[in-house]
Amino acid sequence: MPKQASAPHLSTIVTGIGGAALVGLLLALSVPAAAQSRAAAPSATGWYTGFGAGQARLGFKTGDFAVGPAGTTTAFDDTDLAFKFFAGYRILPWLAVEGGYDNFGRSQVNYTRAGGQATLDYRVDGLKLAGVGSLAFGNTGFAAFGKVGFGYARVREVTTNFPAVNLRPDIASTSEWRLSPVFGAGLQYQLPRGLALRAEYEQYTEVGDSPLPVGRARAGLWSLSLMYLF
Repeated sequence: MPKQASAPHLSTIVTGIGGAALVGLLLALSVPAAAQSRAAAPSATGWYTGFGAGQARLGFKTGDFAVGPAGTTTAFDDTDLAFKFFAGYRILPWLAVEGGYDNFGRSQVNYTRAGGQATLDYRVDGLKLAGVGSLAFGNTGFAAFGKVGFGYARVREVTTNFPAVNLRPDIASTSEWRLSPVFGAGLQYQLPRGLALRAEYEQYTEVGDSPLPVGRARAGLWSLSLMYLF
């Protein structure tokens, strides 16, 4: 069924403000950061850790959620605030191994028929392990990076009012774990005192299972992160 348009999500506004703030912060810190001596820079190899937040967006496999009798309409609320934790080890200045936890918040599938409405809550989180390759842009403090690896993602699902609208029992609570390829790319900026800022996009190519209960989706995450490099 076609996806219905919805009003801008609060998370979209927050992410937009966060992106503008990041640009301003990078400009404000670029001059003093460039003036720091090499002695103050973190080691080219070693451990790092970080925390990030941003916006999750799920790409639902709409056919998995097409339930209910004729006349039932389906709408997808596919974005929410998200957060993550991560840590890694730089084997070489341009190569690292990184693991982390991602929480994609809560999305919903809403069903409407004959004046009634049913809701399916769809929550995704996961653990990941990936290799990260980076390319520094000279002495500017900026570096581009890409990552590829695997994630172990969990979908938790619960429904309300399914019997009245979709003529099938409610899903009281269910969960499904699935191994999924993970990839990502972004930009990192080195700050003084071992700190760094990272903006990136990551994606679990497929989470969940088919058919309902659970259902499949592609899980993507845009985020801004603060890192500490030991």
